[in-house]
Amino acid sequence: MKKSSYCLVIILCILLSALPSPALDVFQQYEKVIWIDQIRQAGVAYEHGKKLDEFPLITGDDETPTPPGIYVVRVKDADYYSRTYDTPMPYSIFFDFKGKRAIHEGEVPEPGVKKDWATHGCIHVEQPYIEWLFDWAEEGKTAVVIYGARDDDEAD
Repeated sequence: MKKSSYCLVIILCILLSALPSPALDVFQQYEKVIWIDQIRQAGVAYEHGKKLDEFPLITGDDETPTPPGIYVVRVKDADYYSRTYDTPMPYSIFFDFKGKRAIHEGEVPEPGVKKDWATHGCIHVEQPYIEWLFDWAEEGKTAVVIYGARDDDEAD
């Protein structure tokens, strides 16, 4: 009886491991994907699974996090102004409209000092990358995958 239980467990594990993960499935569902790697503090734009461009960025920290997950670009606003933080957020690509989180133009410090910086949950990308990303991304058609959690020690 024990042998058959072990065999059943092995078969279930094999079947479950064969299922596609949500992150891999996103490349099949969407032609355009913006991959945000919070561990590396870097982003990549993919189209049809092909890497188009990679860019440095900065995300939130544990006090004001950028939550990992799979999102879809909801709204784009080239001239958005945050009343909450009384600051412009040019080229805003909102992926979490309810949480008011966006990829937008903002300063990205050099790697050596990056660990001392964070956003309020948004994702900062500098020129010329943000303008290209804004023009390229499509509302309702571009996925945003936020991978990992920021670790200040690894952000430099």
